[in-house]
Amino acid sequence: MNLVIIGPPGSGKGTQAERIAEHYQLKHFSTGDTFRAAMASNSELGNQLKIIIDKGGLVPDELVNEVIKDAIEKYEGEGLLFDGYPRTQAQAAFLQSILTVDGVISVSVSDEEVVKRISSRYFCPQCSKAYNTVTLPPKQAGKCDVDGARLQQRGDDKPEAVQQRLVEYHAKTEPIIRFYEKAGVKIHSISGEQPIDDVFEDIKQALG
Repeated sequence: MNLVIIGPPGSGKGTQAERIAEHYQLKHFSTGDTFRAAMASNSELGNQLKIIIDKGGLVPDELVNEVIKDAIEKYEGEGLLFDGYPRTQAQAAFLQSILTVDGVISVSVSDEEVVKRISSRYFCPQCSKAYNTVTLPPKQAGKCDVDGARLQQRGDDKPEAVQQRLVEYHAKTEPIIRFYEKAGVKIHSISGEQPIDDVFEDIKQALG
């Protein structure tokens, strides 16, 4: 069984991907881990990737596809779970040309909830301890429990930045879902606005 999991930033899809991979004994391919492994390998593909990423550039679809193809060849015959790939319709078409995707898990969370979840994240610049003003607040507002340093927020966790990330996510992801629907691939829509265990139970019921 080969699956793709998609969801907006802050949807918890990474956590669910780990659970799905373990439960169904699938090889979990997250884009970040796959890229890091490719760059560490010192292969020609990995070196091309490193040059672009070090410059802060956007990795073209063709190179992303080749890195993914190279990585999955080692697991021929095994079930795979893709997390963070494909990110464009062109990537989805390429993946479908080299293997059969049996299902897409779409974890849905409203834009308002995504903004609330992500813009609540803060961290300590000294010890890196993470906080969330909703689910894991510091004992004293705005200060780290460990060293008392003033908490900071990542630039892309601020509400305006999250809104922009959502615009980009919807623009790229909706065509991917349409592509898979046309290809006859089953789309499993799962609400991410519930406790983590309940999300996973819904996924298991959907997959059977």
